Amino acid sequence: MPSPTGKPSRSVYFAFEFERDAQRRRAFLSQAEQHCHYRIEDRSLPAAIHDARWQRDARRRILSAQAVIVLLGPDTHNASGVRDELSLAGQLRKPVIQLMPRSKNYGLPTQQGPVCPSRWVYINAMLEDPQAFVRDRSAAAHVRDVGGT
Repeated sequence: MPSPTGKPSRSVYFAFEFERDAQRRRAFLSQAEQHCHYRIEDRSLPAAIHDARWQRDARRRILSAQAVIVLLGPDTHNASGVRDELSLAGQLRKPVIQLMPRSKNYGLPTQQGPVCPSRWVYINAMLEDPQAFVRDRSAAAHVRDVGGT
């Protein structure tokens, strides 16, 4: 469905370490306005409160998203909320894509989903068809090898 900007929309749930990487999510969304072929509808939770209500809200929001993008940072692999979100994504059979910042090699919270550098050529290809992209890991490897922006 086209948005007012003329770009088709994609709903995305972002999983990230809330205390340290909220700025990374804001920067991603800001850059997306210029570089992304899609208008991203952010389905992420607005706070890091981790209780029963959080679980229900996370489940509902992940269910409504077309994909889950993990914004990898220094502590993402230690974040219990991210682990729970990725567990929910697995239960709901949502495609998971893990984005590694350029020139960084942080630990992974899961082996679920391909890991690629944060480059728009990759992100746009993934958003084209998240399910197919995750199934075809050679596509992710090709984009990683090309190293586009």
